[in-house]
Amino acid sequence: MDELIDWLQAYCKNNGITVLSRTEWPASYASAALPDQKLILYNPNWQPSSERPFMLAHEIGHIIDQDPPAYPCEYVSVGEKYESTGNRTGISLLLEYSQTQDWLFKTPEALMQAFGIPQTFRTDAEWAFRHQFQLMK
Repeated sequence: MDELIDWLQAYCKNNGITVLSRTEWPASYASAALPDQKLILYNPNWQPSSERPFMLAHEIGHIIDQDPPAYPCEYVSVGEKYESTGNRTGISLLLEYSQTQDWLFKTPEALMQAFGIPQTFRTDAEWAFRHQFQLMK
């Protein structure tokens, strides 16, 4: 997992994205992206720790997609749209890493397990899984 986090942080550095993290942040502090500043606030203490690679990739996805910040007063469907694009772009980035390791996932479940993708994002993982094979054809 540390190698993957290092790979994601190197991706950020190579693409002008700043990742700020603090060891004193509580485990419950959710990471966030500020796309207009190309800045990610990444919590290295997030629990469960198995979700950390996906969480960082998700925030990178927001930067890549230049998603506007979500505000609590927005309609749920608007917020879900931006979260879904962050998920899909982030999962695609994780799949890019998996190719560097010669990993092949036979099911969306295996993909989710390997990268700590929560069950609530299953639809996005299934989309990315299908999309991966469409690109390979």
